[in-house]
Amino acid sequence: MNSIIKRPTYNETELYWKKYQRFFPVELRINENNLPTEEWWEWNDCLIHLDRMPVPESKVKIIMIHGAGGNGRLLAPYARMLHLHGYEVVSPDLPPYGLSHANKIKLNDYQQWIQIITDLIEREIERDGKPIVLLGASIGGMLAYHTANISKQVKGLIVTTFVDTGNPKVRDQIAPNKVISRLGKFTMDTVPYLLDSFQVSVKMVSRMKLISNNSELTRLIINDPLAAGTKIPIRFLRTFLNMKPKVEPEHFDYCPILLIHPEIDPMTPFNLSKPFYIRLNCKKRCVILEGAGHFPIEQPGLDQMKTATLSFIKEIEIAIENMD
Repeated sequence: MNSIIKRPTYNETELYWKKYQRFFPVELRINENNLPTEEWWEWNDCLIHLDRMPVPESKVKIIMIHGAGGNGRLLAPYARMLHLHGYEVVSPDLPPYGLSHANKIKLNDYQQWIQIITDLIEREIERDGKPIVLLGASIGGMLAYHTANISKQVKGLIVTTFVDTGNPKVRDQIAPNKVISRLGKFTMDTVPYLLDSFQVSVKMVSRMKLISNNSELTRLIINDPLAAGTKIPIRFLRTFLNMKPKVEPEHFDYCPILLIHPEIDPMTPFNLSKPFYIRLNCKKRCVILEGAGHFPIEQPGLDQMKTATLSFIKEIEIAIENMD
């Protein structure tokens, strides 16, 4: 008799995410009564895991994009923040993070992430036609920007940072030190055929120790085998550092952008996001989340995040209604 291979799930087998809940307000915590539904999506040679918080009557759908050292379930309390106010949220795990995986190591590169989100947008629109807003956390913010340049289906971008790796100062900031930032990148670019398939811990090539301003939360994320405990191929790191915007911000006018930047973010300080934000040629707004770290759990920043995000989405809803 053939045995049935049961895929792992956050709701039943991979329960590490439960350790994060106590860092959030009670109303945002994920528990047995408000679990996201889980889906699997076969994309090329990858198996993509999706968390969904469905709202059939929602007029807008938010796709939430995690960053390096994260996964979709890690962002679930933020998704619940929107779900409580009537919005459907879909949160993918981008391989090799979370429960998603690629069958071939060469498929793990940054361009793949862009294409996954682009195709997920098309998939969701085919599903129910709801307009899409992207919410990108950490490097997921720049990923949302890259995707909006390709998709043309995005009605709005919400980002916590703009990590523009075309800027050497940004590369120096996100790397553990300048030796890795500069010599490491030079080596990766020089002999990719030798290094691309090697895998390294994301903790070794980033300042993951600054991912939050709470030492206990940071330790949990760093030790999470489906988040910062994941190893990434050098190919992914190389393609991430070399990615340039298809459309420079001076020419970006496809949709409005809300930057909700944590005030106390030593991992990616506001002064690194600000130059890219200033250059944007679209309707835009910046809200600084007071007292909040890179992974925002602090007040009043968390409430400011909710207020700014809900207001921005409502403005998009109104704009869509006026176009109909």
